[in-house]
Amino acid sequence: MTENISKVLGSGHYEAQWVQRSNLVRLTAKGLLPCSNYIAQLEQRPERIIPPMWDMIFYVPDSCQKGLRYFDENVIMVNSSGATVISVRDASGTHEVPIQQSFDLSEEAESTATAKAEDVGEQFIVYAKLPRPDKGHKGCIIAPADSLVTTIHYRAFGPASYADCEMFLQTHCAGSADLFTLAGGEIPWPLAK
Repeated sequence: MTENISKVLGSGHYEAQWVQRSNLVRLTAKGLLPCSNYIAQLEQRPERIIPPMWDMIFYVPDSCQKGLRYFDENVIMVNSSGATVISVRDASGTHEVPIQQSFDLSEEAESTATAKAEDVGEQFIVYAKLPRPDKGHKGCIIAPADSLVTTIHYRAFGPASYADCEMFLQTHCAGSADLFTLAGGEIPWPLAK
């Protein structure tokens, strides 16, 4: 018996970084897949531009092998145009990912960066469940900014303080998300076209 595999837009957390002293950029997508037999992949869009634009694609079979699976996908591209952002399209829309400088921190610089991070205080993000509704957000949760959440969630607000996230949740979240089942063939992400 062969299993059907759907190609859908997924979601993740994205970072872009210059590769040493070159015109190359590394784009990284990280997240958690809700089923262990799903596959996450960054795919270049067909537009012929520099730097290229990307889609976060999940390959989703008919059945779900229960168990979370971490993904960490990287692609390297040429950025000779001097662009400062990379465009990534996923289930929650198009993201402009800023390109960060890659550098090694000395011990002194690292301790200064850690001290600044502690001064800011802990940051949180409000996540909501896919699919993204036309109005409001559903199934909202608050998580620390550095934590991973399953890819059936998208970032609705943040990073911000816990109080600000709580206020956003109270005013913009419409309650619990509608439950979906993979057994019924429903996929929480839009199909990639």
